[in-house]
Amino acid sequence: MKKILAFAGSNHSQSIHYKLLDYVKSTAPDQIEVLDIRKWDIPIYSIDMDPDGTPDLIKELISMIDKYDGFILASPEHNGGTPAFLKNILDWLSRRGSKVFAEKPLLLLSTSPGKGGGANNLKYLANALPYQGAKVVGSYSLPSYFDNYEKDQIVGTERDRLLGSIDLLKLAL
Repeated sequence: MKKILAFAGSNHSQSIHYKLLDYVKSTAPDQIEVLDIRKWDIPIYSIDMDPDGTPDLIKELISMIDKYDGFILASPEHNGGTPAFLKNILDWLSRRGSKVFAEKPLLLLSTSPGKGGGANNLKYLANALPYQGAKVVGSYSLPSYFDNYEKDQIVGTERDRLLGSIDLLKLAL
């Protein structure tokens, strides 16, 4: 069975993106592993740290990426863009290899309390991550999180849309 690594680009202790990933994991518990990076303390990337200053957690993430067949990245949107926490991790990864995701499939997810669901940031990530070797196979944005997520479940038509996106990733594996 192909293995999928999922993580969220959020360092918020009560991240709705990790709740979204918990639901996604429940759809394929033996196939999807969620990596919780909320407490990672990674220094802000600087060219002055190249090449010897790679944080151990970044080295660990690169090693994990090598062991998985596909990925799910759930990212919040901060002011219409990528959160600094995630952007910093992606900057570190980009300096460790031009194709760190090794042309493996990646599904992008986002949610927010608002109607936009973080879709603006997903557009940026869909354009940026192929430069790091990610084969972006789809994206899903859950709008109005608190209206569409009840009792650890996504409800209504949003559930079907998300499951369709997960199926796209599985087909690409």
